[in-house]
Amino acid sequence: MKIIFLGTAGGRFAVLKQLRASGGIILEMDGEMIHIDPGPGALVKAVENRIDLSKLTGVIVTHTHPDHCSDAEIIIEAMTAGTKKKNGVLVANRLAFEKNHNEHYIPIFCKYHLKALKKYRMLRPGDSARIGKVKVTAVKTKHRDSEAIGIIFQGTKRVGYTSDSEYFEGLEDFYRGCDYLIINCLRSRKDPWPEHMNSEGAEKIITSVRPKKAILTHIGIRFMKDVYSEASMIKRSTGVDTIVAKDNMVLVLD
Repeated sequence: MKIIFLGTAGGRFAVLKQLRASGGIILEMDGEMIHIDPGPGALVKAVENRIDLSKLTGVIVTHTHPDHCSDAEIIIEAMTAGTKKKNGVLVANRLAFEKNHNEHYIPIFCKYHLKALKKYRMLRPGDSARIGKVKVTAVKTKHRDSEAIGIIFQGTKRVGYTSDSEYFEGLEDFYRGCDYLIINCLRSRKDPWPEHMNSEGAEKIITSVRPKKAILTHIGIRFMKDVYSEASMIKRSTGVDTIVAKDNMVLVLD
């Protein structure tokens, strides 16, 4: 199993300044290759890392904020040979497909790209879909996009991805049994921000779930200086190997 970080920036200012990249994450497991939240620069970072996007079997968009979806359609084009070859599965939250007049978001996928896919699925919390051999289950979040979802990937290993969410009681229950846990951690414990995770919330989840490894990513501009010391603090407190993702990092896991 392999996890490739094409971007680790969190929040608009870190993304706009490209203090860290924002290309999302690629998960390779059980013969599947899945691009998660392809934000600005996802295509460029994949090319720089010599990743053949034609081998993708799935794309995940957890919510409709640009740092999670701006490159989604061009990644679909790469996965489908310029839309000439029907291929891949798209999994996304409801507002990626449906307009809601009570929200400040519009659908992000056009029919042209959707027709190029083998299948696309809208998931709400508790719903599941399959990307080949990997089962994908949507998890509840607390975020400004009210339909945002976290994801559990279940294959030979169980991998959790929180996406963007404020910590709330019971969030850790969704991730129990995860071998590896990827946490979008925008800020430090001393600097919380509504509807986003900080390191205090991350520590609560890690303490409860106790994965083999926890990876902090989606690092905000105000957290960049302290993120490594706080990851070390979490590791000491929980006994769980907790690391900070870096741009272009490749984790090869058992």
